Amino acid sequence: MTGYDWDFATVWQYRALLATAGLVTLQLIVLTMLVGISVGFLLALVRLAKRRIFSISAMWLVEFLRAVPPLVLLIWVYYCIPILLDVRLSGFQTGVLALGIYSAAFYAEIFRAGIQSIEKGQIEAGMAVGMTNGQIMRRIVVPVAFMRIFPPFISQGALVIKNTVLVSAIAVGELLYEGQRLSIHTFRPLEILTVIALIFIAIIMPLTLSANALESRIRSRYS
Repeated sequence: MTGYDWDFATVWQYRALLATAGLVTLQLIVLTMLVGISVGFLLALVRLAKRRIFSISAMWLVEFLRAVPPLVLLIWVYYCIPILLDVRLSGFQTGVLALGIYSAAFYAEIFRAGIQSIEKGQIEAGMAVGMTNGQIMRRIVVPVAFMRIFPPFISQGALVIKNTVLVSAIAVGELLYEGQRLSIHTFRPLEILTVIALIFIAIIMPLTLSANALESRIRSRYS
């Protein structure tokens, strides 16, 4: 828009509200990641179980969750779980549950790939030089698996952060929801939504840059 008069004073005027919404967003990110990583690790172990009924069931559950759009899953949990299970969930709790379970399907595949990537020859080599089981886990299995899953693990974390904005659809007072409300109230959508986009960039970019630096250090140490 040529000649648009940018005015960020409106954003500063509502800084307290945006700070509160930012705190809600951070809480949502942390709890969603905890649920996703925990459930994902359990799903990965079940997928690797020797009994096929467990591994196949876990596989189909993972594939089903990966195929469902996260917004559809979020809305379904919000409206259907209270009816099916006769429980009441707040919008925030629904967001953590739905997005956590959704991300768990992707974390499960990351963990499974990392565990399966460890060659038996590496473990046998450790045993041949007299390492204990604990030393093998600490010096061989964990570092190698960690290096191999680290990039997709961080990428999935960035996706979890981005997906948190979906809870605005069920009126959770996070950054996007409050930003949309303020845009309507102040008629300043460009300034407010631009600042919100910059906040997410400020969260995600340091995470990915730090992860890349850490990955380089780990690879140089164990290569």
